[in-house]
Amino acid sequence: MHKAPLSRQPVGLLLVCCAAAFVLMACKETAPVVEATRPAQVWTVGADAQPSVQRFAGTLNARFEADLAFRVGGKVIERSVELGQKVQAGQVLARLDAADLDLSVTAARAELAGAEADHLNAQQELVRIRGLYEQKFLGKSALDAAVAARDAATARVNALRAQSKQSGNQAQYSALLASKPGVITKVNVELGQVVAAGEPVLGIAYDGEREVHLRVGEASAQAFAQAMQQNRDLKISFWSRPDETLDGRVREIAPMTDASRSLLVKVSVLQLPDDLPLGLSTEVSLPTQAAAGETWLPASALFQQGDQPAVWVLNTDHVAKLQAVSVVRYERDGVVVRGLTAGQQVVAAGVHTLHTGQVLRPVAYDGAAVRGGV
Repeated sequence: MHKAPLSRQPVGLLLVCCAAAFVLMACKETAPVVEATRPAQVWTVGADAQPSVQRFAGTLNARFEADLAFRVGGKVIERSVELGQKVQAGQVLARLDAADLDLSVTAARAELAGAEADHLNAQQELVRIRGLYEQKFLGKSALDAAVAARDAATARVNALRAQSKQSGNQAQYSALLASKPGVITKVNVELGQVVAAGEPVLGIAYDGEREVHLRVGEASAQAFAQAMQQNRDLKISFWSRPDETLDGRVREIAPMTDASRSLLVKVSVLQLPDDLPLGLSTEVSLPTQAAAGETWLPASALFQQGDQPAVWVLNTDHVAKLQAVSVVRYERDGVVVRGLTAGQQVVAAGVHTLHTGQVLRPVAYDGAAVRGGV
């Protein structure tokens, strides 16, 4: 009996093994792949667990502030206050060299004394002329001239008296005084500096009412205007005092934007602690009433589909699909959008790991993604 060479037997065995492997691979490829159902934190549209609150950063300021200046010009010889120093009413803040002002006072007084002497002489001359006129020694023209001279001397005395008083006041203006108690907020002058009349040298924030100044966009200004019309209280917190919250009320909104295209809003602090310093960084919380069609969502729910913002929503079978939305505004802890209806379930975390048609297991949103899930 003839037998095949032993060298050909391994080749046949190898072919049989390869064929079996191909068959197994073909069977494996045709087997359906079952995707595991993953949990997903969802936010139900219309749920009121998270109110819509806008927060704005600002600073604490005095309601009444002023730039102080000398009413006369001169050389500064004294500055008795420093930045941040508290001052009292009537306290001397700075002083000018009053030597020239004192000379002006002396000259004005001397000129007034001469005018008073001339006035006295004109008065006595009028008495003599009137006596001679009554005795028919002088005519009416001489009497009229004496009266006119007396009246001119009187007018000159009055003018020089006012000038002398003005010079005395200017000498007093060499000292810059605080009209009310407050805190020095600006220092723009040093010893030896020559300043002009009206040039701001110091800034002061007067004691009393305090308010928060913040700058907002045009859309947010409308919400503040509504709060001012309704006389609603706002919440004011301080970054350096997280446990302290005060009530505030919108007092004023600027009628037009500034160079930064924002509007200045002033919020009065209703009950101010005595130890609250100026310049503190603050945060004003403004609850907003959502308009028709607007929905608040966690910021983590927003997805970008090309140039169009979108969110992942679940249908009744818990199948995910993308739905386009329009963003109304961004808030610190969320986003307000349009394009959703009440009752829709929106995936609130892990939106970048989803695909269309994926079946998910809804889990109530708790503000954090579930480890190992969506």
